[in-house]
Order: sequence, then structure tokens, then C-alpha cells
Amino acid sequence: MPSSRPLASAAPERLTVEDLTAPMSGHCTCCEHMLAAVTVSGRPLCLTCAPAFALDEPGIDDVATLIWLPHLDQGALGRCVTALHVAAQAAGHTVYDQGLSGEALSAKRAFEALLSCRLGALEKIGTDRPSLYRSALKSLSRSPFPNAHETGLRILMRGKWFPDNPRRYLDATQEWAVSR
Repeated sequence: MPSSRPLASAAPERLTVEDLTAPMSGHCTCCEHMLAAVTVSGRPLCLTCAPAFALDEPGIDDVATLIWLPHLDQGALGRCVTALHVAAQAAGHTVYDQGLSGEALSAKRAFEALLSCRLGALEKIGTDRPSLYRSALKSLSRSPFPNAHETGLRILMRGKWFPDNPRRYLDATQEWAVSR
């Protein structure tokens, strides 16, 4: 099984999103659940998981946030976040809307619980901003300490897309909600 760990290394390549040129047919290599829609460094990813690997993308801090969640890997988090956004969309809402009830309210509360894990990231590394994390990693030696990749840091998709098409994720979750 491919690793669902984000590419947060000090790799010299730019970690940005590219649309798939072929029709979507394969699954995301992170969550292994949704169909891949984009690639980052040649790795096919769904729209929920892509921000965890696209740390050099302009606007990454508006699209995602760092959280501390050691008991879930990035792929499991991606599956959960997709389900929460789709549950809210199925009721015609987002996880940020007010006055929700039923499944949409449950999705909002679960998402807020995940967002609260930002405090753990702030406590552990001093930031919840993916761009600062990536910038710091670029300036560190290749292996600053043993097992550095085995942390509880995860990238939480906020529910919107990058500045070139900010509604892309919202539109996708609406489609997923209709087809569920």
C-alpha cells in the first residue's frame, strides 16, 4: 500500500497541483477511496487529499491547516473529511454554515473537533500554517532527527480550493452528495 504520508520533506521540487490529463479512472493514492482528479509530483490524488501534498501551492494556508492527530494517518483523515463535507452538502450546507440540524449539524461538530486539533500543531511546532511548515522543512537538513516522518502532524482540508478555482471543492462535494 502506498504511503499516505504527505510529501513534507525538504525535496527541491515544487509541490503543486496539476490536473490529470487523462480521464479520472484510478483512485487517490492517499485515501484509496475517491477517484483521483489531480496529481502532485506525479502522484494521483483526490481533491480532499491533494492539499496535504501540495504544500507549495499559492493559497495553501486558506485551503488547509495543520493539525495534530497521531491516531489517524493522512489517508484515513482524508476519508473522514470527505464524508463530513459530503454529509453537510447532502443537506444543502457546508460545515461552516450556522443553524444546522441532523446530519449536517453532526458533520459540522465533527469538523470543528478536527479543527480544534490545530492547537496541538501550534503546541508541537509553533504553527498551524502548512506554508510555514514547508518553508521550515526546506531550510532543515535532509534528516534533522531520526523518525521525523512519524509525527502526528496531518493536513486538514478546510473545504475550499486554491485561488485559481476557489469553488472547485465545493462543486465537487455537491456532486458527491448527489451521487451518494
